[in-house]
This record gives sequence, C-alpha cells and structure tokens, in this order.
Amino acid sequence: MSQQSEPSPTALDAALRGVTAVSRRGFLAFGGLLAVGCATQPTRTSKLPDPIWRDPGKAATPAVCPPVIKRNTDFKFVMDRELWCRGECVPAMMNPMLPPKYITVHHDGMSPFLSTDQSSSSARVEMIRCGHRSKGWGDIGYHYVVDRGGRVWEGREIKWQGAHVKNENEGNIGICCMGNFDEQSPSDAQLQACQRMVECLMGKYRIPVSRVKTHQEWASAHTACPGRSLQREMVVMRQKTLAYLPIPGNDDFIAV
Repeated sequence: MSQQSEPSPTALDAALRGVTAVSRRGFLAFGGLLAVGCATQPTRTSKLPDPIWRDPGKAATPAVCPPVIKRNTDFKFVMDRELWCRGECVPAMMNPMLPPKYITVHHDGMSPFLSTDQSSSSARVEMIRCGHRSKGWGDIGYHYVVDRGGRVWEGREIKWQGAHVKNENEGNIGICCMGNFDEQSPSDAQLQACQRMVECLMGKYRIPVSRVKTHQEWASAHTACPGRSLQREMVVMRQKTLAYLPIPGNDDFIAV
C-alpha cells in the first residue's frame, strides 16, 4: 500500500464535501480529527478514568433481592412492596416456597394501632420488617399485612417460604393484621380486607377452609396470637363465609 501524508484540515473539508478516495491511513486521521472536533468545546474535560474490568473468574451474585415493580399481577388490590420497604430481602437467609397448602392469620402483637392513613400503615410494616431482620431473618416473616384502613400490603414475596409459625412454615402463607387484638378490636375495613385476601388465596391455591388457621391453632405455637378479638372474628369468618367457597374439601367442614 502506498504511503500518504497525514490529511490536513483542508483534507477534512474535502472529505466532508463528498471525496471518497481516501486511503486507510487518511481515513483514520479523518476519524481522529472528528474526535478532536467533539472535544473542542468551551469547557474541556480532564483525562477519562481507566476502565474497571470485572474479574472473569468471579460470577456476579447479588447479595440482596433486586427490586421488582408491580409483582402482584394476581391480586391487583395488594399494595406493592416498593411503597413501604426501605430495605431488601436476603435470599441466603430464606428457603424457596413449597406449593401453598395452609394459610395462617396473625396480629403483629405490638402496641395498639388505630391509624388508618397510608403513611402510618407503611411505617408500621417497615417497623415489623426491621424487627424481623434484627432476629436474623431474611425479610419480614409475613407474606401479606392488612392495615386498619382496609389495605393489603405485600410482605415477603410469595416465592419465599415465610417465617411466622415455628416449624410449620413450609407451604404456609402468612397474613398479619396490624394491631394488638388482645387490647383492641380489628376495624370493619380490616376484617373485610383480611377476608378478601384469604378468599383469593384459597381460590388460587385450592386451600380448603380446614387449612385456614390462626397462629394459636398450631399445636407447636404456644401463643395467644392473633389475640382474643381477632380469634373470635376468624372463627365466625370460617363458619359463615369461607366454608361456603366452592373449593374441594369445604363440604366436609360444613358437615361437621
């Protein structure tokens, strides 16, 4: 290949006017002039930082669950986790969820809670999560949390086994109602939302009413959860409403 001299600024002008017979070396110089042209702005930039190369011998393993938006495609009334959560779950501290076959209802058992606004409720869910994380759990233990205003909040993502009934978490969906129901009563809106959530889960996973329990009804639990007033309401809810859902196994419960 014949050698040619570096193109001058006039050569660049000629190239821009449509000259096509440019040698390989001249073409590279042309690209270099364009790069210089981009840099010749009123404010010059300093030397670009050196690239950071990923170690090819180490796979990228996220330490926390990546945030996901709009997970609740099945239950559109459920408030997304992103609306309350100030941290992420730790997958290494959790087990994958087995096919759901139980639903367990709880109260949070903290101080009485009377607020119905969204901001107070979201702060309460985050408080519960922080308490559970401080125990060394990978996330909030419940899958759903129901507030006094009738909102249902997404807790631990359903793909992860919960942490809400000792030794009985496999295939067990946890629902928590905000408040202490040894010291207060659930609101009507809260009961309606809890019932709606339970009905949706029973229908989706074909869980009969005989497998809808409260925390104290597990023999290994040794607890007063979900408190006297919510326990009474759950007994009535199962007998008068949940037992009549068209789910296999419910007829046996009605017969009893």
